[in-house]
Amino acid sequence: MNLEFHGAVGGVTGSHMVLDAGGMRVGIDAGLFQGNEASRNQADFGHDPRSIRVLILTHAHIDHSGRVPLLIKKGFSGKIISTAATADLCEIMLRDSAHLMMEAAEHESHQSDQRRRPLAGPLYEEKDVAAAMRHFTPIRYNKEHDLGRFSIRFMDAGHILGSAMIELSFGKKRLVFSGDLGRPGAPFLRDPEKVDAADWLVLESTYGDMDHGNIADRGKILLNIILETLERGGNVVIPAFAIGRTQEILYELNPYAEKGVLSGVSCFVDSPMAISATEIYARHPECFDEETLSLLRSGDSPLEFPGIQYTRSQDESKAIYDHRGPRIIISASGMCTGGRVLHHLIKNLEQKDSTILFVGYQADGTIGRRLLDGARKIRILDKDLDVKAQITSMDAFSAHAGRKEILSWLRSFRQFPDKVFLNHGEPRATRALAEAIRTEFDSEVTIPEMGQKYLLS
Repeated sequence: MNLEFHGAVGGVTGSHMVLDAGGMRVGIDAGLFQGNEASRNQADFGHDPRSIRVLILTHAHIDHSGRVPLLIKKGFSGKIISTAATADLCEIMLRDSAHLMMEAAEHESHQSDQRRRPLAGPLYEEKDVAAAMRHFTPIRYNKEHDLGRFSIRFMDAGHILGSAMIELSFGKKRLVFSGDLGRPGAPFLRDPEKVDAADWLVLESTYGDMDHGNIADRGKILLNIILETLERGGNVVIPAFAIGRTQEILYELNPYAEKGVLSGVSCFVDSPMAISATEIYARHPECFDEETLSLLRSGDSPLEFPGIQYTRSQDESKAIYDHRGPRIIISASGMCTGGRVLHHLIKNLEQKDSTILFVGYQADGTIGRRLLDGARKIRILDKDLDVKAQITSMDAFSAHAGRKEILSWLRSFRQFPDKVFLNHGEPRATRALAEAIRTEFDSEVTIPEMGQKYLLS
């Protein structure tokens, strides 16, 4: 068997692997490259998509699913296997992705300096997303499915709704893909499942060199940032991923709003995709932990509270600034690569009383990363802005396991993998985690290179 790496190598985006199991070729994830790596989306996949029999998705985040319609346009015609929640979320994620690509292409076509060279155009359109969704075959957690040369089983990764680790069994041999590993104790979702044994492990390393703040403290820290900003008379703008991060922020705000601490404060969720994702959350209680299920049984929805306003239409979004009084604005995209959050940044970056609060990973080259790195001037949608707002971040909202949490999860193996492949991380983080694994577990650790094939003997 050979395992090929065609994305999320030397970086955190564009996740895509291919397993060649005795002539049966299986894809694992097909994500968009983002930030400095975005130009890779225009290149080919590094292999012939027509040769892939099955594509398996770990979860719906766009850096893991965003090139699925493109894979089909290039000739893939097989099944796409995921959890039911991942399939539902992919539909809204991919439609939104297609919409943003069309907007970007339209914007590019109006730039005079672009007329001297061919325009790239969108990778796919909404009709391609509709075609892609017909390939999905949902399966349940912890139910083994025979795919011919091997069997597949999903385990709960605890990262976002429907996220899964993949276990492929070849007789007595097991290959496990962690996907994006979640954090124990996060709201809504069950903790990441423990894995008993594997012969080979492909493990993410996004935070292989650092730990996160305590989940138990993040509600109070969030509240303090909000109250300090509102006292200055500014707005709080939170660029947040529509799936997972937005819902967790609302979960933390809920008790304060219900106790009246945020009385008179309007909390706008200004993202059609986040609103649709929140509705999908309600359809998939099979993914929830017991604490969330207990809340729902008592009639208390953690995603509804006094002051919350969901703005789906563009007119509703524009009307946010007609509203008098203090505002919290949660809007996508989380890395500020597109979407409505760009308009909120334009409105607030030059306001010294406002706060831009980042609550998730910012890939190299994105607007979010440049702001966090201290940029004092930035260009957004052809507007040059002086950065006067307070720029801050909270890592306690990360949906990825930190270094200690990854190592704790690895200690649960009864039979530790003979070989570990580390992907989905920037070089410093990946190297740090590789050294920790070699030291503690005395295992062979490989940091893959783009396009490389590795023999699983």
